[in-house]
Amino acid sequence: MCIRDRLQADLRQVSAASGRTCVFVTHSVDEAVFLGSRVVVLTPRPGRIALDLPIALPRTGASADELRGSPEFAALRAEIGHAIRDRTPV
Repeated sequence: MCIRDRLQADLRQVSAASGRTCVFVTHSVDEAVFLGSRVVVLTPRPGRIALDLPIALPRTGASADELRGSPEFAALRAEIGHAIRDRTPV
């Protein structure tokens, strides 16, 4: 497991255990889906919301590999990818 994967797993575990809110900004769709309970995609200037998507993946109980390999994970990645390409405000 690389350092980035370990950091993501640790952050996910701490977030689930503490119940605290964390705002995480990333350009990685995989990272957003893996870490987030909600993903917001913004348009270019002026920044408007193109997508506000709740992430209903289990926070505990599944390994990172199981989660990333699931059809639900792939569907969320695809939906976010389309929003990034289109970037049409809602």
